[in-house]
Amino acid sequence: MSQPNTNTGLYADEQAIFRVRRGLASPVPGDGELLIETQFSGANPADVKHATLLGIYPAVLGYDFCGKVLQAPPQSSFRPGDTVAGYTPTGLNRPARYGTHQRYLVCPEEMAFHVPANLPPHHAACLSVVAMTAADTLYNLFRFPLPDTETTEKAGRPVLIWGASSSVGLCAVQLARASGIYPIFVTASPSRHSLLLELGATKCFDYRSPDVASQLQSAVEEGQWGSIGYAFDTVGSYGETGSAKLMAGCVSDDASLVSVVIQHDPRFKMPFATPNRDVTIRVHGAPQPITIPARPSDYVRAWQALQWAVANYGAGFKFPCVDVVSGTAETALEELQAIGDGRRGFGKMAIEHPLL
Repeated sequence: MSQPNTNTGLYADEQAIFRVRRGLASPVPGDGELLIETQFSGANPADVKHATLLGIYPAVLGYDFCGKVLQAPPQSSFRPGDTVAGYTPTGLNRPARYGTHQRYLVCPEEMAFHVPANLPPHHAACLSVVAMTAADTLYNLFRFPLPDTETTEKAGRPVLIWGASSSVGLCAVQLARASGIYPIFVTASPSRHSLLLELGATKCFDYRSPDVASQLQSAVEEGQWGSIGYAFDTVGSYGETGSAKLMAGCVSDDASLVSVVIQHDPRFKMPFATPNRDVTIRVHGAPQPITIPARPSDYVRAWQALQWAVANYGAGFKFPCVDVVSGTAETALEELQAIGDGRRGFGKMAIEHPLL
């Protein structure tokens, strides 16, 4: 199927400077890949931070998407005209075709799924990265049972989700509930507590309270749960007052700790949304690039959790808020950089294409 010769996208150039590029080359799919006309691309802090912190530039920005298939391999389960969503690979020397903040993109078949009627396209565009990050933590690093499985068991020790009103946090709370995990302790601003209780949290705490650690300990003692066994930092901030440090101070020494970014504390593990492939990154301060090896079986397990979220969207799983940005590419880039800098508030953001 032919496509127009106009492809506008958001780009990090050779100096990691963010800018709009018009007239980008039309992407060409490789073996086992889909050519897609983008309807919506989902915005994540990683879209910006992977360029500035992990050395992934020059590159077309973006990982999440929803769009229409233009071209598919001969034996594919996808056909031209299908509405699909998913996400794309990352790493140094990332091909421009994988950037999702452009009118046309390419996605490996195994990283895309059909969008069902219960899942709005602009919500579908925001789902994969954050849900897969949460799923990698819960089902691979913590080894909790998958949602709606016959072997579902309670955790036995409380799980703590720090910054639970973040997008990854919202996914983690809902997946944990679906897996029968109890109790689910969360921290968030008080204005988000009622929402988090609705989505599955057992008890909410204000992370800004100076005595949040003692509050958590009192809740553990009251329920006779022993100690918090699992703790997931979904914010990923650094320093003495950063989310990881604060969370670590609220749990036992033998708790399993996970943060969405690399931490200097060796007790922490980091989840990855794309464990299906080796990923090479350049971490600031490291003497040379680092390769994170693939975990194919873990990818399958996390993908099962994502597909549960897709099938149950609107019932057992949802995003409370998804804003749509449309219009000029410059406006979209400004909003995307605000997300990367932490200047944009609660909720997900989808960029509508084509951009002007």
